[in-house]
Amino acid sequence: MKKLIISTAFLFAGFVATAQQDAQFTQNMFNKLSVNPGSAGHNGGICATFLTRSQWMGFDGRPQTHLFSADARFNKHGVGLSIFQDELGIESSFVGKLSYAYHLRLGVGELGIGLDVGVINKSFGSNFVAIDNPVNDPSIPNANTSALTFDAGLGLYYSIKDKMYVGISTIHIPQSELKDVANGSGVGALNYAQSRHYYIMAGYDWDVSGGSKKWIVKPSILAKTDAASTQLDVNALVLYNNLVWGGVSYRVQDAVAILAGVHIPKFPGLKLGVSYDVTTSALGDHSSGSLEFMIKYCTNIVKPPKREVYHSVRFL
Repeated sequence: MKKLIISTAFLFAGFVATAQQDAQFTQNMFNKLSVNPGSAGHNGGICATFLTRSQWMGFDGRPQTHLFSADARFNKHGVGLSIFQDELGIESSFVGKLSYAYHLRLGVGELGIGLDVGVINKSFGSNFVAIDNPVNDPSIPNANTSALTFDAGLGLYYSIKDKMYVGISTIHIPQSELKDVANGSGVGALNYAQSRHYYIMAGYDWDVSGGSKKWIVKPSILAKTDAASTQLDVNALVLYNNLVWGGVSYRVQDAVAILAGVHIPKFPGLKLGVSYDVTTSALGDHSSGSLEFMIKYCTNIVKPPKREVYHSVRFL
């Protein structure tokens, strides 16, 4: 598995990250559900994750991204919910979707086959800031516009508990177009084509402490493409005593990030994480980096004890 991760990393290393439509998260290893419905319920219990990201701090109108996801497992069935909100200048995006995955044993691990369905809403405000007057361009709305469309995705997710995972998925399958004319007497129209996205993810837990699990190295990758540009994140975390972790992430030709987090002993299943990106592209001359926070909570679904009554054969 370690060889697979390294080989995949080199395979995608030649591609440049440029204009992905989907927002990115540095702590992507804690956020599988929103990009792969096959992972719904893979933890075996109930999990909820909240991520919030402020990208390219120092820019007015910089991207502000928030994501909430939750999933649960019922026997072989996993269900999930993802709610995503992204703000970039006058552009606002909202995605809400439900996920379902069927889990089956495959070799020493488990395969999740998943589907998600939901909606995408895209809107543009009227406070466009530009050197030239945007009113002179009929392709730029000078009044509020908004459009809603259907969305769907598919995913496969294979995992061996506490050892490794690998997943492949595609989202925004319909490639819908969102169209709307400017409100009132405004000029221009919203015409946004949603591209189909493809994701490959993989991760491995490597116990370097001789089986005691005191020190675990957790390398992982996330490759994503919309067929116009490709982006690769290479991550490495070190978990100590199942309590605290730290690590680094490299997003090819975009950023280097530092990650840290902690399990809260007083509340088993609760994790807090933070990451800070140092921009390595030309934007780094004008940006003070990107900051991201994560809260994740997982718990088992406790089944009620089965009541059994014993009848002695001595009595009728």
